[in-house]
Amino acid sequence: MKISEIIYVFLMIMYDFAIMYMLLDVKLKSVKKLKLIFSLTIFALALISSVFVVWEYGRATFTAYYPLIVQVPIYIVYYLVSKYRGTKLFFVFLSTFIFSTPVLWLPFIVGTFVNYSIQIMTLTSFITYLIMLVIVKKYIAPLFHYALGNLQKSWLLLSSLPVLYTILSYLSDGYNYTIQGWQETSYFRILILAIIYSAYMVILVLFKQIREQFRWKNEHDILALQMVSMKEHLSELKDTQTMSTIYRHELKHHLQYVNSCILQSNYEESSKYIMSICSEIEKSSVEPYCENDGVNMILSSYVTKAKGMETDITVDAVIPSSIHVSTTDLCVILANGIDNAIYACEKISDRIKKKVTLSCHIKNDKVFIQIINPYDGDIEFREDLPISHKDGHGMGIMSIVNIAKKYQGIYSFVANDKMFILSVII
Repeated sequence: MKISEIIYVFLMIMYDFAIMYMLLDVKLKSVKKLKLIFSLTIFALALISSVFVVWEYGRATFTAYYPLIVQVPIYIVYYLVSKYRGTKLFFVFLSTFIFSTPVLWLPFIVGTFVNYSIQIMTLTSFITYLIMLVIVKKYIAPLFHYALGNLQKSWLLLSSLPVLYTILSYLSDGYNYTIQGWQETSYFRILILAIIYSAYMVILVLFKQIREQFRWKNEHDILALQMVSMKEHLSELKDTQTMSTIYRHELKHHLQYVNSCILQSNYEESSKYIMSICSEIEKSSVEPYCENDGVNMILSSYVTKAKGMETDITVDAVIPSSIHVSTTDLCVILANGIDNAIYACEKISDRIKKKVTLSCHIKNDKVFIQIINPYDGDIEFREDLPISHKDGHGMGIMSIVNIAKKYQGIYSFVANDKMFILSVII
């Protein structure tokens, strides 16, 4: 009997640790080695202490001291290895034991139909562990990750839910999960748990929906502003191209003025004039990378910007003058992609490594864009998208994503071996 109780307790502790691990989205690779060793030591001590108490004093004593033997070590472990602190960690900590409750109760519910057969209840408990782990990982954990990553306030208020449940649970005989205790308080326990679970799902799901709607509107507004800005930028580039044409057309007059200065031995004036004309023509020149004028203008503009920041860009562009994608949309993707690449290269101290490769061409009636650049430091991803915590950064990524979705296209952001690769197919 003691062996079966020890196995039961062992599974329960492992389950609690696993649930909190999934809800907090812990990344063990980012935990320092010393902290990890200390955390594993605490975890091992919690297991050993639990087994000792069950073996020497019985399960009733273990459940009476469960908060001290198991819950406190769990909190300490995840305080050490989790990136969350304060009320966020407290909320997840208490929530862990709420999602542990079905594993403790379902065997008793099944037991009412099988005359509380120990074998069937034990089997039910084991199956429930597996089912709950899948449910938490697939459906509940993503909601927690979203809330933890996006909600910065009100965690103390949210914590009132699991606190209320903990208080009511203790009022209904605490962790004393016996057949007699279940029969006396089952209806009350089920009612309270149903209310708490419903509140959890309503709050977390509604928060995500409202947040997504707000983010979609915000991204839509930003994309609209970028579209207006890009059209103005293209208009300015067209004006500079027109100026370049005018300068070439007026070359005869320029040469006559320079010749007049030379005849008058005013060499300094002629030199300044020549330099000013060359500078103006260089500023207004557009490199013919492909047949599409809009793409040429944007590429020329950002290649010039990159050179000014000591970054080399290799361009391979084959885009016809007429395509199914709006020129403005295409230019927004290119502008944001190149701008992000230049920004990443700016942080690299080695001038030789500051190289960006851009490929843009048509394949199977789809526009394929790929931008590759080196980067320094680490890139944080959330839902497969690179994120930035600096003000004013990150909106370019969302503009690229929204345009790709607009054409039901494909996009990917990959960071590997200090090389960042942006790929878009629309």
